[in-house]
Amino acid sequence: MKYFPKFGASLLLTLIPLQAQDAIESSDAFSPNIAKPEIIKVTNAVADWQIANPYERKDWDWTEGALWTGLFAHVQSTQEAKYLNYLKGVSEGLKYGLGPRLEFGDDHCVAQLHLWHYLRDELPQQLGPSEKVLNDFISRPHTEDLLWVNHIHLREWAWCDSLYMAPPSLAAMHAATGDIRYLDVMDELYWKTTDYLYNPEEQLFFRDSTYFKKKEKNGENVYWSRGNGWVFAGLCHILQHMPADYPSRPRYVKLFKEMAGKLKSLQLDDGSWHASLLDPDSFPAPETSGTAFFAYGFAWGVNNGILPKDPYLPAAQKAWDRLVKNVHADGKLGYIQPIGADPRQTTFDDSSVYGVGGFLQLGHELLKQLILQDAKVSTIKAKNPSHLVRLNTPVTLDWALVKSQLSGVTADNFAVRDQVRGYFLPSQVIDTDLDGTPDQAVFIADFTPAETRDFQLIQLGKTRPAKPLNPTTARFVPERKDDFAWENDRVAFRAYGPALAVEKARGGFDVWTKSVRTPIVDTWYRNDDYHSDNGTGLDGYKVGETLGCGGLGYLDSKGKLHTSPVFEKFEVIDQGPAVLRFKLTYPELEIDGAKIRETRVISMPLGTHAFEVQSSFEVEGDAKGIRPVAGLAKRTPKGRPSAFSGQLMGYWDPVMNQDGNGHIGTFLINNKDAKNGHVNQPDHLLKVLASDLSHPVTYHAGAMWSKVEQLDPESFNIHLNATADKILRPIEMIK
Repeated sequence: MKYFPKFGASLLLTLIPLQAQDAIESSDAFSPNIAKPEIIKVTNAVADWQIANPYERKDWDWTEGALWTGLFAHVQSTQEAKYLNYLKGVSEGLKYGLGPRLEFGDDHCVAQLHLWHYLRDELPQQLGPSEKVLNDFISRPHTEDLLWVNHIHLREWAWCDSLYMAPPSLAAMHAATGDIRYLDVMDELYWKTTDYLYNPEEQLFFRDSTYFKKKEKNGENVYWSRGNGWVFAGLCHILQHMPADYPSRPRYVKLFKEMAGKLKSLQLDDGSWHASLLDPDSFPAPETSGTAFFAYGFAWGVNNGILPKDPYLPAAQKAWDRLVKNVHADGKLGYIQPIGADPRQTTFDDSSVYGVGGFLQLGHELLKQLILQDAKVSTIKAKNPSHLVRLNTPVTLDWALVKSQLSGVTADNFAVRDQVRGYFLPSQVIDTDLDGTPDQAVFIADFTPAETRDFQLIQLGKTRPAKPLNPTTARFVPERKDDFAWENDRVAFRAYGPALAVEKARGGFDVWTKSVRTPIVDTWYRNDDYHSDNGTGLDGYKVGETLGCGGLGYLDSKGKLHTSPVFEKFEVIDQGPAVLRFKLTYPELEIDGAKIRETRVISMPLGTHAFEVQSSFEVEGDAKGIRPVAGLAKRTPKGRPSAFSGQLMGYWDPVMNQDGNGHIGTFLINNKDAKNGHVNQPDHLLKVLASDLSHPVTYHAGAMWSKVEQLDPESFNIHLNATADKILRPIEMIK
C-alpha cells in the first residue's frame, strides 16, 4: 500500500522526475484505532522489536536515553515485568552511571532512567552516580556565551536538543532529593538557552547559533522538526517533576502553549510533520521522531489540563494514525530521520531508537486519555507537613469524602492519579473496622519538602489502567510449619504458627532481608534456600524464644517479661497494590492467674520498612500490674539502643554481620498513648505500650539492612527518624 502526499505536489513534480521520487510507504499490519487493545498491540510490537534489535550505541548515549524515556512510559502503560526487568538490566549494566563527559548535556539523559528507578525503589546505588555528576554540574558557573564555537556544547546547553537531555534529569533529581538547587540551576540555564535559541516571532527553536541565518530552499528559516520535538517533549518531562507552586512554572507552561499553537498550525493533512517544519515539500517523508514528540506533547498537554481537548487531542490522534502506518509488520518503526543536526531525507526503512521513545510515550498518553475520557474525576489537595522529601508515602483519606465527590465510586472502580507526575498510583480501598463497609482509601505518592500536590480521584469507566505489579505478600505457609509471612517492596517478616509450638517457638517476629524490591517470599519457600544470600537477600536473623523484631509480650507486676505464644489462627484481610493487612489470633496466656487472649491486626504499605500492629486484649481474672510491651531482641546483655528519641527506638543488630552479611537495624515506633521511655533487659529492649490491658494498643516495628540501604549506625539513625516522621506526621488533606 503506497500513497503520495498532497502537499506541494505540483512543485515537487517540477523539481524531481517521478521515477526518482521515493514513494511514501505505509504498513497496514496494525490498526490505528484509538482503543486499548490496538494501542497495546502496536506499542508492544515496537518495543519488542527494538529490544530484539539493539542500537549500535552505548546504553548511556543520548540516543538510548531517549528510548529509555519511552520504555519506562510503556512500563506504566502495561505493568509488564519483562519491560521493567529489561530497564533494570540496563541501569544495572551501567552501574547507574552516566556518560563519560561530565558537563555534556547529552550524557546526562540516561539519568532520567536511573532516577525513574530510584523514585520507585529508593535504592542508594540508583541515586548516587547521578547525584555526584549532577551536583558537580550545578556547582559550576556556566557563564559562557552560547555561540557554537570551541566545543561549547561540552560545557553549556548551546543546542536545542539539550533541553530534552539535561533539564529533565535535574528536575527529576530535585524530585528525588528535595534539593531545590537542582531545580533552580536548571531554571536559570533553561531560560539562558531558550532566550538565545527561541524565536518568539515564529515560536520555534533554532538548532544552534549556526542556523540563525541559514535558509531552506523556499527561503524560510531552518527549523528542524526533531530539534523542536526535543524541546516540546522535554517540557513535558520538566513539568512532570516541577511542583505546581514553583515560581517559574507559569513561564514553562506559557512556552509550551505557544509552541503547541505553532506546531498545530504546521501539522500536515496526513497528520505528520516532516523533517523541516517550514519547508516540508523539500523533505516529503512523514518523519516519525518529530511527529511522535509533537503528538506526545499534545496528548500530554490535554491529559494534564494545559491544552484544550479540541483541537489538540484530534491532532494527536491524527498523528497516531500516520505513525502506526510507519510500523513494519515485525514491529520495526520506520521513517525516523537518522542522527543529524538539521532536516534530512528519510525512508520507510530508516529506524532509530529515539523515534521509538517518542512513539511509546505517545501511546502511553493516548491510553491515559482513553481511561480519563470514560471516567468521572474529582481533584483533591494533599500536603507534606515535613521539611523532608517524602517518596512512596501513603496518603489516607476518608471514603466518605471520596463518595461525596464521586457518587458511583466503588472499591472496584476507584483509582488515583498524580496530577503533577501524571501516573496512576497504587491505590486501595480499606475496611478498617472489618464491618464490610469501606472506611478509607489509601494511595502511594511522592512529595518534595512542604509540597502541596493535586491528585485526581477517579471513578473508572470501561477502560481501566493496567493493574500494577503487586509487590505485597501476606500468606499462611503450611508447607513450612505454619509460618505466616508478609512482605512489601522493602522487607519481609514472618510469624511462627501452631506447627512450631512443639519446638518451643514463641510469638516473636522474624526478619527476612531483601536486596530487591520485588516479591521473594514464595520463591524462597519454594526453593528452601534462604539462609544464605542467594542474590535476592537472606534470612539471617535469629529469633529463638525472643520477641525478635517487634513481637508483643507482657511485663508482670514484678517486671518479668512473658513472651506471647505462637499464633493459632490467621485471616488475610488485604493483599493489594498499596497495602497489606492480616489478622493473627493468639491462644490463651496465663500470667499471675490472669488469662489473656490477644488479637493483632498487622498492616504494611508500600515504600516503608515498618509494619503497624494494632493489638486488642481479652482478659479473664485480675490483670492488675500487667503491661503490654513491644520488644527488640538484644544480642548481648550490655546492648543499648543505637537510636533513641521519644517515640522511637532502634537497635543495631550485629548477629548477621558475624557471617559477613551486614547489620540489621531493627526499630520500634510507638504512638502518643505509650510511654516514651524504654526498658533495658538482658535479652530485650522494650517499649511499654500502655499501663494496663484495658484498651487496644498500636505501635510500629521494622527493620533495615545495612548491605542494601548502605547504612552505618549514624545513617541508620537518620533513616529511622525520617521513617518515624513519615508515620507520626502523615500527609495532610487540604480542604
